Amino acid sequence: MTKFHQAALLALLAAASPSTYCHGFSASNQRRPKKDFAAQIVEEVIVKSVAPKSKNKQQQQRRSNPNQRQNSISQRDPIISLNMNLDYLAKSGQRDAAIRAEEMLQRIEALHDDGYYEKSPDVCSYNSVINAYAHGKVSGASGHAHRLMKRMEEKGIEANSITWNTLLRCLLKEVKESRDKKVSEEKVEDAESIIANMEDLGFANTISYNTVISILSKSKLPDSAERSEVWLNQMIDRFAKTGNENIQPDTTSFNAVIHAYANTNRFSAGAPQRAKMAERVVKRMEKSFKSGENDQVKPDVVSYTAVINAYAKAAEFDEECATKAMDILNRMVKMYEGGDKDVKPNKRTYTSVINAFARTGKAEAADNLLTQMKEQYALGDTSLKPDTVCYSSVIDGYAKVGGEEAGFRAEELLHEMENLYNQGDSDVKPNTRTYRSAITALGKSRQPRAAEKAEQILEEMEYMGSLGAHDLAPNTICYNAVIDAYARGRTMEKAYRAELLLEQMLEESAKGNTLIRPDTITFNSVINAAARSFGDSIVRREAYLIGLGAFKKIHEYEHCKPSSITYVLFLTVLKNLVEEGDARDNMAERTYQLSVSFGLANGKVREQVRKTCSPLVAERILSSNK
Repeated sequence: MTKFHQAALLALLAAASPSTYCHGFSASNQRRPKKDFAAQIVEEVIVKSVAPKSKNKQQQQRRSNPNQRQNSISQRDPIISLNMNLDYLAKSGQRDAAIRAEEMLQRIEALHDDGYYEKSPDVCSYNSVINAYAHGKVSGASGHAHRLMKRMEEKGIEANSITWNTLLRCLLKEVKESRDKKVSEEKVEDAESIIANMEDLGFANTISYNTVISILSKSKLPDSAERSEVWLNQMIDRFAKTGNENIQPDTTSFNAVIHAYANTNRFSAGAPQRAKMAERVVKRMEKSFKSGENDQVKPDVVSYTAVINAYAKAAEFDEECATKAMDILNRMVKMYEGGDKDVKPNKRTYTSVINAFARTGKAEAADNLLTQMKEQYALGDTSLKPDTVCYSSVIDGYAKVGGEEAGFRAEELLHEMENLYNQGDSDVKPNTRTYRSAITALGKSRQPRAAEKAEQILEEMEYMGSLGAHDLAPNTICYNAVIDAYARGRTMEKAYRAELLLEQMLEESAKGNTLIRPDTITFNSVINAAARSFGDSIVRREAYLIGLGAFKKIHEYEHCKPSSITYVLFLTVLKNLVEEGDARDNMAERTYQLSVSFGLANGKVREQVRKTCSPLVAERILSSNK
């Protein structure tokens, strides 16, 4: 057991010690549970303001003089206390805060309707309740906000700009939480309708526009970035015409548009162009600020980091994007050293550039940035302290590169993280992604016994998961990486070891551990391990049977289906492990016919048929299925 695993075990034992769940109890020291602070405040407002204080001498005098009591009640103003407590609840973040806030509001309204209070809840009261829905964990926040605003209208309470802006915040919350495109479209449409209405009422301000732009940015609709820039331009035009500082665009306005370009279709081939659009928006900010046109739009670290992030996500489609990201980082460093403290690169800035290099396989460049962060942290810059994400991204870069040196360096970085964690640095605790990337790097390294090292890491993950560290338990991707490591490795028993891992996954997933349920890649990797097997006739025959078994199982397994790669790999098994002749040709033909029946007989499958069968048989097979 390594020091890392010993530390994890000790931490787990400490967390499970009797003192954490067993408290002394006796009749003499029983305590009433401490009242929830928010509930206590509500009780003070409702109960203490309403309940008669029978022991109070002055109250006894009021009983004897009803007119005096009446005057006293009319002079009391519970609405201020109500609004303070509603505001507290709205900002408390408690799960039921919104429901409790509305209950408070209704009780005070009822007391007012019964003649107990002269004043009734006002616009501030309603704004606080709506804000509670905007910040709370109750679903349908905007629906509740619309309902409350309708009740305000019925009671003759006029909504103000805060009311409308809080409604927009409810929509923003829902868009952030939604994964449904249709829901996002509905919320965006509602937001654009509201801001148009606010413009007509004269309530629209910078916060209103910024929230609508953020709603569009977070919606990730295909045209969200362009639509958000339309609203930004509308702000700019209205400010230029009126000079009204209440609608003056600021840095937040532009940053929201930049984020929209960075987040929309970020995993598509159009990502490089969108990154350029994001950079164009920053240049608009620079021009407007430097010219004196608008002194509220100075680009900051968020602005530049968002552009870098856009280029980082686009790097896998265009390697030049990684270079662009690095150029912007260097420019930020130069501006900061020149005295502009607002653009000091932070951890997220560096991590985005590391990701850009990692995605393009430039692992050494990513590693150099990690080293810079470590050096700056050692000099006292705590904002650049590397964390798990930084290390994992560099290891992932080495996994993409492959090669012996990449495998060694990935393993070295993993051990560095484990050692730092053992010393008490929880910011660099390796996670599943870290281990998976290290396994992949080892698998591609072709080091002696690389696959065995990869499986050892997998076993360590299983051990830590069994101790309760569920965030370190291996998943299907980790198992697939180890099987692939065996397929790429030099051991003669690669097919056997791959089959053992597959059987383990099938057995554990059948018991309910769906985290390691085999998928198409799993079966393909086992077939690939068989196809790449070498050795004497006994080893080759065993590998063939393992490949055949995996090929059959994937067609029977209910949780995944074969792909065209499955047929290419099994045809490769036949080519490499079955002697030329009628038997191989017949099996290849049956395999091809099966791929045709599944609609998977693409060009790669046909090409492999030509490599596996004799020329005449291959021509006959392929011509009969044109």
